Amino acid sequence: MEMTRMGYSHDDSILPMVGNDPFSRLDSESCQLVTSCEIYKSSKDKIIIIQQRAPFVKGKRRSFRRKLVEWIKKCGFDQVVILTSSYAHERVDKQLSGSQQRYLASPKMTDRLDNLVREKLQWKCLEKRIAFPAPSSIDQADTRGQESVYIPGGGIAKALFEDCYNDVAVLLVLTFCAEGDNAPDAVQLANYINQYLQVLPQEEPSASETSEGQRSPMWKIPSSWRLTFGNQADPMLFH
Repeated sequence: MEMTRMGYSHDDSILPMVGNDPFSRLDSESCQLVTSCEIYKSSKDKIIIIQQRAPFVKGKRRSFRRKLVEWIKKCGFDQVVILTSSYAHERVDKQLSGSQQRYLASPKMTDRLDNLVREKLQWKCLEKRIAFPAPSSIDQADTRGQESVYIPGGGIAKALFEDCYNDVAVLLVLTFCAEGDNAPDAVQLANYINQYLQVLPQEEPSASETSEGQRSPMWKIPSSWRLTFGNQADPMLFH
């Protein structure tokens, strides 16, 4: 999307970090530094993206969410989309096969999604499940056995969604994934949300694509992904 960096979040809630720009192009001679949490924009598509690269300071998650929600309301965004992942090994039986993406929508977002989900997107809403382990406190005894939204490994996604639920048109989209090379998971999640946002045009399916013949946008893969697992081993090691 060739988005422009418009700023960054400098807050004591996130651990400090600095590194090379992962979005720099191979044919570019410029080199910029990036920090813990940065903000990008696309004027053409009218989209703002917040990219968080570092973990939270212990005990600071709630503070960060509060400030972020205040900023969201102050800016008056038309809608908010939260992208996250969830541990694949925590799936229930009905989640083991089929699409590995799920969504949740606030009431204000549901009005927009209803027709699309029924007629075109064929998305699956995240299934509720019984929390494990079950509550042990007497005060929580009345909630024992009740199903609720459970997103293990999703960071602040669930809590942020709940913070925005009543006042903002918010959509949470997640993909189940395991440890390892998550590049394919990232592309699938990007394809999934692009069905709704339509930030990139859909290409005609090719013979190498899925049996369903679904169209897929042509994403530009960050050059930094080539080094996800470091350099290749020196062949001399095996002589």
